[in-house]
Amino acid sequence: MKGRISVLVLTIVLILGLSVSIALAGSPVTYLGKTTWTLKITDADNPDRIGESVTVTGGISKVGDEFYLFQGYVTPDGDGPFVISGSGFLMNNTTLVFTLAESQQHTSIPWRDSGVMHVSIDKATLNGTVYDIGRDFNPDTGARVFNERYTAGDLTLKGSPIPLNVSLAPLQLLLE
Repeated sequence: MKGRISVLVLTIVLILGLSVSIALAGSPVTYLGKTTWTLKITDADNPDRIGESVTVTGGISKVGDEFYLFQGYVTPDGDGPFVISGSGFLMNNTTLVFTLAESQQHTSIPWRDSGVMHVSIDKATLNGTVYDIGRDFNPDTGARVFNERYTAGDLTLKGSPIPLNVSLAPLQLLLE
């Protein structure tokens, strides 16, 4: 009887272990790296912002096939960080296209910013373009005050290039 229970327990452990490994391997996400870009504002609802530049720091991960993730931030001098994240895909094997959510809690004023941006990055140069639509609010006025904004700009690679040609094929072969 003890022998049967031992075999049963061993079988269950093996099945669970195999199931977990297949589940983990079935959805590989490969972190490709971190770099920086200079974002130069070329158009904005506030003309005073045109020509301003900030450094965008971000990491890109490959989810599988043509799909990618982006996680990043901007740390403006004397203010709270601007957090950016989202997903996208490699279009026509030439351009990474992302839709990214963004948020910022200012440290010097009570305003809270949020928005969504469309980013296109050339696969060969890692340079690109951005347009951003935001809806910001001030929670400390008694009656909340909202503000809408638009910004567009050019991204220029500042840091080391991220290798986007990473293949997940060896991992996929292990699954088959």
